[in-house]
Amino acid sequence: MNRIARLTLAVLLSGILPVSAEAASGLYLGAGLGQATVKDSSSSGNFDASDAAYKVFAGYRFNMIPIIDLAAEVGYVDFGKPSKDVGGQNAQVKLHGFDAAGLLIFPLGPVDFYGKVGILSWSLDASGAGTSSSTTGSDPFYGVGIGFYIWKIGVRAEFEQYKIKDVDRVQMYTLNALFQF
Repeated sequence: MNRIARLTLAVLLSGILPVSAEAASGLYLGAGLGQATVKDSSSSGNFDASDAAYKVFAGYRFNMIPIIDLAAEVGYVDFGKPSKDVGGQNAQVKLHGFDAAGLLIFPLGPVDFYGKVGILSWSLDASGAGTSSSTTGSDPFYGVGIGFYIWKIGVRAEFEQYKIKDVDRVQMYTLNALFQF
């Protein structure tokens, strides 16, 4: 087959067999692994520790506006059990909770850039210096990320900052995989 015939066949097949290189509207499920960091200052010393973290989530993506997409997500986040020696005592924090968020997505073919804002309903167990305490609450969070999609499978890298009451800073970096239905 000569070059022109092959090129013509390739162009015809590309029109008949479209390959989706972007995420479409619909339900998706995902999970992520990463690292969470908790920083807090108190009278007994400074706590600054990281640990492995994970999350699972479900969402729905809407392709209603030509330039941007919107999505809504709910999930569960476990920030691990960061621990550190503070003032001669081992201090440990266990933080986890359920979240709900909205995403504003800028799709560029198979690549997405996005921002998210939401609320986390959290539970915090802290121990150290012979004492322990448990608190709960709901506080806002925000994040940014980049995603890559082929067919119905996506991979996202994400940074999130949480505004937890009585804790100076909580942040998390994750690498997520998701499947869109």
